[in-house]
Amino acid sequence: MDNYVYIVAGLPELTATYEGGSFDYAGVKESIMELLSEKDQQLVELMEEGFDENSLNADFYAKAAASKNRFIREYFDFDGRLRNMKVNYLAKRLGKKAEDYTMELPEADFEEEKQIIEILNDADFVDREQRMDELKWEKASDIARMDYFNMNAILAFLVKAKTVQRWAELDEAKGQEMFKKLVEEVRRQK
Repeated sequence: MDNYVYIVAGLPELTATYEGGSFDYAGVKESIMELLSEKDQQLVELMEEGFDENSLNADFYAKAAASKNRFIREYFDFDGRLRNMKVNYLAKRLGKKAEDYTMELPEADFEEEKQIIEILNDADFVDREQRMDELKWEKASDIARMDYFNMNAILAFLVKAKTVQRWAELDEAKGQEMFKKLVEEVRRQK
């Protein structure tokens, strides 16, 4: 199908119904899925698997690393390294062996490492979670920076929409702020 221009151009309208904590991620995703080819729907399903805490294991990260889609590969490489750093941090604080809980990932430079360490050292849990989500948001934007009208732009949008949903459920004001940021970014892409 490859209706990327149509889908991306319609993204702000798809999310315009957000009002005070009632962001409908599932509805937005479903609207997008209806317009995607079967191959692209499988990419969204793989990404959705990465949003499910119960699916985040070595098999998932290997599947993401083997994906032909650059966004999936890069985003979940970042996500796996971020999660390993969180596990290392928590294990150290709890006096546990981090190796028992981390995933083995290929050796690579991780440019966000210093930033993540700084975030993890923030004593305020809510601030720390918000900063982590902002870092994920930025990473999705960076990966899809030159991808205006293709599947990577749609995947980046869905990562951000999932973040909006999370904060809409946890904190109405933060959810609205993240939603406005998402709409502004999509409008700038046009």
